[in-house]
Amino acid sequence: MYRAAMRSMLLVLLVTGTSLAQAPASTAFVPLTADSTRAGALRTPVTVSFTDATIADAVSTIARQAGLSLTFDATLAGLDRRVSVSFTHAAASEAILRVLEGTTIQVMVSPSGQVVLVSRATRRAGVVRGSLRDAATDTPVAGGRVELVGTRFAAVSRENGAFSLGVVPFGAYTARITRMGFRPVTIDALRVATDIPSPIDVMMEHAPIPLAAVVVTPGYFGMMQPTLDAPQTMTRERIETVPQIAEDIYRAVNRLPGVTSNDFSADFVVRGGLGTELYATLDGLELIEPFHIKDIGGGLSIIDSRAIGGVELITGGFSTEYGDRLTGVFTMRSLDPTIAGSRTSVGLSVMNARLMSQGSFGGGRGGWLFSARRGYLDLALKLASTGDSIKPRYYDVFAKTQYDFGRVGRIALHALDAGDAMTYLDTPDPSIRSHYHSSYVWATWEGSVGSRLLQQTVASVGRLSWHRDGDRVERGNLTALIDDRRWLNIAGFRQDWSLALTRRSLVKFGVDARQGSAGYDYMSRVLDDSVRPENAATGPWDTTAVNSLPAGTRVGLYVAPRVRLFNSLTTELGLRYDRTNYSGDALFSPRLNIAWQPRVGTSIRGAWGRYSQSQGLSSLQAQDGIDQFTPAERAEHRVLGVEQALPNGFVARVEGYERRILEERPRYISVGPGIDVFPEITWDRVRIDPTSGRARGVEFLVSRDVGAHTDWSLGYALASVTDRIDGRDVPRGTDQRHTVTADWAFRPTSNRWRFSVATLWHSGWPYTPGVLTVDTLENTPTRFRLSTRWTPGELYTERLTPYRRVDVRFTRYFETSTGRISLFAEVYNLFNTSNRRGYNPNLSVDRQRNLTVSQGNEYWIARLPTFGITYEFGGPGR
Repeated sequence: MYRAAMRSMLLVLLVTGTSLAQAPASTAFVPLTADSTRAGALRTPVTVSFTDATIADAVSTIARQAGLSLTFDATLAGLDRRVSVSFTHAAASEAILRVLEGTTIQVMVSPSGQVVLVSRATRRAGVVRGSLRDAATDTPVAGGRVELVGTRFAAVSRENGAFSLGVVPFGAYTARITRMGFRPVTIDALRVATDIPSPIDVMMEHAPIPLAAVVVTPGYFGMMQPTLDAPQTMTRERIETVPQIAEDIYRAVNRLPGVTSNDFSADFVVRGGLGTELYATLDGLELIEPFHIKDIGGGLSIIDSRAIGGVELITGGFSTEYGDRLTGVFTMRSLDPTIAGSRTSVGLSVMNARLMSQGSFGGGRGGWLFSARRGYLDLALKLASTGDSIKPRYYDVFAKTQYDFGRVGRIALHALDAGDAMTYLDTPDPSIRSHYHSSYVWATWEGSVGSRLLQQTVASVGRLSWHRDGDRVERGNLTALIDDRRWLNIAGFRQDWSLALTRRSLVKFGVDARQGSAGYDYMSRVLDDSVRPENAATGPWDTTAVNSLPAGTRVGLYVAPRVRLFNSLTTELGLRYDRTNYSGDALFSPRLNIAWQPRVGTSIRGAWGRYSQSQGLSSLQAQDGIDQFTPAERAEHRVLGVEQALPNGFVARVEGYERRILEERPRYISVGPGIDVFPEITWDRVRIDPTSGRARGVEFLVSRDVGAHTDWSLGYALASVTDRIDGRDVPRGTDQRHTVTADWAFRPTSNRWRFSVATLWHSGWPYTPGVLTVDTLENTPTRFRLSTRWTPGELYTERLTPYRRVDVRFTRYFETSTGRISLFAEVYNLFNTSNRRGYNPNLSVDRQRNLTVSQGNEYWIARLPTFGITYEFGGPGR
């Protein structure tokens, strides 16, 4: 095979008339693909028919009919393979590719149309390097990001302007170069066809940051795609290869400062807030409970991370275009479909099977994307020796198509559908059968009116349903019965405008309107433990029933003038009005954001504002007997952050914040250690009535990612979050005083593999001790009977031991003639650390009728190994 490959390469060199040392990249042969645009004989239509012909005869016949110059080594492996195909007026290039489909033979073509057949084993890769220079001063540009679009190859220029993308497989790519203060540069036809491609030397022109692109919000983390005014916090490669359960976008970002989560749930909280206080969107659509496996906390999100093209997380002080939320904003943008043909990705792991495909139409003006996943989390739980009786299943499908209409703008249609089913049967715990479903359809339109007015429009409809029922059986007797059904229909319209008044001023304004209706049909019957007789089946029952059909509208209006007072100082003063008719809320929210750049590489951002959040139509705690909506919660933010670019690619940021919770609504919470499928019927369910609250802290983050062999980040957060209850400041259950995160990754120059390590340590969360009350009901020589009752102690007065975990992941890439195969192996909680999530006291009675109370431990996830494979093929992308 090696000799045949060498002969084939010699044929290529003979045709071009160059030597190995002299062959320039401009005359190099490149692989012929279905998307190649070639003039001359390759486009000549041919009409041929073959029945059991050899590949050599078939290709030669096509070449003669089209007048092609064809060269190949007669000893090339695979030429004697038999094929049966026919073509009528098909382009010669298409006919040849069809004949060679599925073989080990590749077609190489020169710019002049000369064709050579070679073994696919000759496919190699080259080290791509270059430099960035200032077009005005001819000096090196450091800190510029160079990436091959749609691939894992990226680098950052060093102090001398040089960069290296490592070893890149042969092929055609689109390169994108960005640097704060310079115009972005795109190279559409970058070909890698030799071992040492010509250097990419780019002259970059200065460009002031447009006023609309200035990031005025502190607590801003931009991921996957760089912005003009803020460094990229996490690259796509890091998000896809950082150790995480199920390759979930929510779990990937929960390592950022100010973000708190637990092992079981992908749902994270920002700076001590509740998960429902985060405003989450996908392509402009607000997502409601976007999680699978809701019965155990929302184990996974309903969006495949590989379908995501960009992510922004704002942890506080967000501006007026975002409303009706108290803590933060999490916006996701789907991947822009490739404009170079089509590309498909198929993956299989312990957690799920997935498929993603994308392509273009209309000469590249249109594109489409399709993503689907099917999960089988029960297998992963068995590997972790957790919950053998739990059988969760889920799926999600996302699709979009978009088209650029030129002056009219770009219009896109989206659809997202997700479903869950879970069965849990394990006496004496409650048994559950649940089904959840979410469906959204929405359209987006991005365009401009003239040169100064930009607009974005989102129109959407959605339907969500929740259904869970189950029972609890103890000692053969039924002690609880639950039937819970909910649904939500919602339609929304959002429009955002940006009007450039002058070069130094603009005004943003918009409207967000939603109309919805919901349904609640809840019933539970629970045996009253306080007066349970010996025969449990005949005792009194507590019944909770809610039947309600609420409906209403929510409207938000905002206006926010932005002014660049000086070249380095930008301010945005905003006012927002939110009205919710079914809860009677009508609130004004003033806000102020300031961004100051005293020198290149230094950014100081501050924010002050009032925020409010009305109760959602689907958020009544009907399971606790609540059938009325309460007034909106309100908060005040104060945030100040500093971000500094340091030499050699280091980036540091520090941020301090205070969130004063001015008004809180009463709510029911579970304070015990259990993960209960029906938390409303457990002993640890309590109602709290906080009058106010406060969250404050300081966060630090240092990172370095220059596209070299290693990248890393180190974060620390000092924080507290409390509620004012009965005149006492009570910590919330997610009060995480000290948090340390550290991530490190290594990759060789060849880019063939990547090894990542992620560590997390944080101080213990508060917990509520349980109080056991024991009454002797009968104590005779022949009979002994006790009545036991657990009740919560004083709320969150104790703390768990600190949490610590180390995760590792190894990813290996294999380049093929048609794409790439990637394999990964990961171990969550590598050292099998026993992290307590609570204490569960146990009562035992010996033969002498002595009572003993022992303290049992409840733990988070033990060591969990996972692995998977992904195959990508067609179009660019490595």
